Amino acid sequence: MTKLYMNRIFLLIVSLVFVFQTQAQRSGGSWQDYLSYANAKKIAVAGEKVYCLSEGGLIYYDLQDNSINRIADVAELSDFGINTISYSEENEILLIVYDNCNIDLLEGTTVRNISDLERKQITGEKAVNNISFIGDEALLACSFGIVVLNLDRKEVKDTYIIGEGGTHLNINDVEILNDSIYAATDNGILKAYKEDNLLDYTSWVYLENIPQSTGKFNFLEMHAGKLIANYTPEEWYADEMYAFDGESWTPYQTGIKYIYDIQENNNYLTIASRENVFIVDSNNNIVKRINNYQISDQQISAIQPRSVGMTSDGNIWIADYENSLVKVAGESFEAVQINGPMDNNVFSLLHTGTNLWIMPGAQIGWIEPHFQKFGNDQWSYFSNANHSELDGFFNIISVAVDPSDENHFFIGSWGGGLLEYKNDEFVERYTNRNSPLESALPQQPDEPYVRVDGIAFDSDGNLWISNSEVSNNLHKLSADGSWESFELPEAANDYNLGEVIVTENNDKWIVVRGHDLYVVNSSGTEKIYLPVTAYFNNGDYEEFNRMNDVYSIAEDDEGDIWVGTTKGVAVFSNASRIWDSETFYATQPSLDLNDGLFNPLLETETVTAIAIDGANRKWLGTSGSGVYLVSETGEEEILHFTEDNSPLLSNNITAIAINPNTGEVFFGTDEGLISYQGDATGGNDVYKNVYVYPNPVRETYNGQITITGLIANTDVKITDITGNLVYQTESLGGQAVWDGTNLNGHRVKTGIYLVLCNDETGEQTHITKLLFIN
Repeated sequence: MTKLYMNRIFLLIVSLVFVFQTQAQRSGGSWQDYLSYANAKKIAVAGEKVYCLSEGGLIYYDLQDNSINRIADVAELSDFGINTISYSEENEILLIVYDNCNIDLLEGTTVRNISDLERKQITGEKAVNNISFIGDEALLACSFGIVVLNLDRKEVKDTYIIGEGGTHLNINDVEILNDSIYAATDNGILKAYKEDNLLDYTSWVYLENIPQSTGKFNFLEMHAGKLIANYTPEEWYADEMYAFDGESWTPYQTGIKYIYDIQENNNYLTIASRENVFIVDSNNNIVKRINNYQISDQQISAIQPRSVGMTSDGNIWIADYENSLVKVAGESFEAVQINGPMDNNVFSLLHTGTNLWIMPGAQIGWIEPHFQKFGNDQWSYFSNANHSELDGFFNIISVAVDPSDENHFFIGSWGGGLLEYKNDEFVERYTNRNSPLESALPQQPDEPYVRVDGIAFDSDGNLWISNSEVSNNLHKLSADGSWESFELPEAANDYNLGEVIVTENNDKWIVVRGHDLYVVNSSGTEKIYLPVTAYFNNGDYEEFNRMNDVYSIAEDDEGDIWVGTTKGVAVFSNASRIWDSETFYATQPSLDLNDGLFNPLLETETVTAIAIDGANRKWLGTSGSGVYLVSETGEEEILHFTEDNSPLLSNNITAIAINPNTGEVFFGTDEGLISYQGDATGGNDVYKNVYVYPNPVRETYNGQITITGLIANTDVKITDITGNLVYQTESLGGQAVWDGTNLNGHRVKTGIYLVLCNDETGEQTHITKLLFIN
């Protein structure tokens, strides 16, 4: 295509006063992790950059502009879940090893993937423990042997299986000294000469002249011409280091009794120990010891270093398991943190369309009270560091945002009662001491041990609160501050009440955890304990299936109540009929497998989370099988994500929330938070802020093209500028997608295309444009 023709296209756009939307948007089907960078565990010094690996991913500090950055923002890595990193100064390559043994080589912002080790079938555990470099080769100490990577050719060169008889052997670390290679194992240190046949296990022999010669050695490191080896009996503070000068082994730095990581850079040996950092110079003297931080006005005395590095300017960089990346310049300390969640605990999620709220508590154990919200790409943190009221109790597990004022919200705690906030400022904490809420410790009436889980607003602005293990176990807090209490007798005293949802007609559906449901009408005057029983009758066969172990609940767009249990999903259709029915049964959705049989949806799974997308489809999270997306009725399985077939962090799903404006689906797991860019958004009542992205569609773009801001179930037609139809679809909720091909499946030609939108009745229409470049 000539430049002249391209210029004419753009002139045509200007003449039509064609304004493109430039909002940053996620491409459909993409994934984004939202992991905490607080738990740092590995440092790699790389010239003008300091890389820091945390449980949330990989970040780096740029020494030239003093900026902190996520690797994911500058380079597209090949996988999720990084296990370890190491930098080759000679080759200027950062080697990234993932938990599944996939490997990336990062050179600047260019990523080259080596998947050989990931794909290699190995009996038993497959993991990389440590990395060393020699010339243009990387030696990977693996759970089964030693893997050699050629960094120039970007390929696996050799694999040394060096256990007795050529069997697998766990190698903890590898290092080179002069003409020999040393391998640290759980049963001593093996040595082989570089010129020998290293593929032959008989070339490798155990050292006998080192103390603790048959014990476990976990680290090897070269420093000041000596090979340093760390022996660990895996007992509290009992490690021993030894140094080898080429002739004999001698005790080394005997005062250091535990090592998390040891590395050498810029002629210093840096050691991360228990609550201590040690810096050793080229004369093998400890020149600095760090056992506390003074960060701003906070004194941190129990530091948690996991790895340490030193840059050429003399600054020390610590990967701290609680304080992320810590920079030490002389006697000053700086916590270098990146915007992200405080931790990776997710008990419940809520998305209001503006903010995502993350509640990290639990109903078992003791998690310090804190919570956070995410909106406009920024995280807001609530903890005792900035909110003194968050002290003296544990386990924040729920949130309810006032529908009339998003700056007004309540927080539920499993043992700490109910907290009220306005404009992010604390208003009041409600317990048995200042409200009708009751303590779960009746024998200690003055103890404010109030267990609150479910909290939800009704359409009149009343907040409904479930209060567990007490007699008056449901409460209403009105907008004027008055309280009213209710007893749900079948679920009183010894029962844990969970999530509360308020339906469109203001009924309250309440989960009785491990049991069934309770339903309360709008005023609280009518109450029903509802056993979850699914009824099936095909004319020939009748079945009653008790599903009395409820975990999750949601109301869909048709007013049906979907319930997650240990036996799959139950659905109460036309839920408002409960007050007119003596016996109210649920149904189990049946997957249509074209076999003529009844196939109950996820009947062998525990469904822990349910969310409804803009197309009234159901996202179902499970306790061990990942996430499912099913059709509106549950008859069709559309997607199934697991940690094996997707970037999903874990198959154990704790919560799901959906941004109704963008269709982004957030999955809370026991390993943290991650999202998937879905293709359905909430539908509008009118066509409002309709736009297409990307727009223009560049010749290099091959992803989905999204039309958003639509009325639900919009008929979408895409035509060329002369009116020829090239594509037609129906929106999923308020959003439709197009792959850029015409009715014959061919990519359309360069030009301006019209997007014609009509609602279901044909009464409302809208037209927008996009430029497509091929």
